[in-house]
Amino acid sequence: MKRIYRAIGAFLASAVLAASLSGCDIPMPGFADYDVSSYIQALLDSSYHNSHESFIVAAQANAADAAENHASTVENAAVYFCNAYNISPTEQQMAQLQEVFSQVFTKAQYTVKEEQKVDTGYTIEIEVTPITNFSNCKAELEQLLNQAQQEADAANAPSPTPEPEDEEDEDSWDDWDDWEEDSEPESAVATPTPSPRPQVDAEELFVNKVLHYLQQQAAAPAYGAARSMVLDIRQTAEGELQLDLNQIDAIDQAMVPFTQG
Repeated sequence: MKRIYRAIGAFLASAVLAASLSGCDIPMPGFADYDVSSYIQALLDSSYHNSHESFIVAAQANAADAAENHASTVENAAVYFCNAYNISPTEQQMAQLQEVFSQVFTKAQYTVKEEQKVDTGYTIEIEVTPITNFSNCKAELEQLLNQAQQEADAANAPSPTPEPEDEEDEDSWDDWDDWEEDSEPESAVATPTPSPRPQVDAEELFVNKVLHYLQQQAAAPAYGAARSMVLDIRQTAEGELQLDLNQIDAIDQAMVPFTQG
């Protein structure tokens, strides 16, 4: 399955933070005093909580680019989940799966701490409290797969052929002759051909069961122990700040892990 990457506007696509953080010309090294923590807080709020006002101001982005933060976050999560548990949804089911993870991420818990100035730029500690409902659920999904296969097999089983009815032979030949003289020949009536019964797709039924299970989990998230992660934001010789988006991707996966088990 193709992995989908976060798109957070032209300014972050080039991995340059300086212009939006300073709001002025890019300063030379040694003169920077950026509010990096506020920017990262705005980025994570946009990505997880679907709250974009602060990000639009901090990144000088438009509403569509800001909304793409959340959209790409839940798209990535849906892909990761399908890869982790070997699930093949239809296009419509994938859209439903993304809606589930959109609901999940809006309940994400995290704390962005104050940035620390270091020789290479800045470091920022992010305290992440993971949502654990979707980790180690292999046994539950295997049970749903077995249920779906059994239901599909039962639905797709051929119908039993009805036994022919015994003809009653109570009329005498004389009565038959009398009936034959009085009756007129009837035209033959064509027997309609039954339409083939639609087959139940076990895989599609399985994914529908998974969606129902995930919706139940999303409604009552469980949280694990908080863990600290550190963002390393580099400052170039020209004063620009660069953020490797793989670090944000790692926070995404820590926020809602899909470990099998």
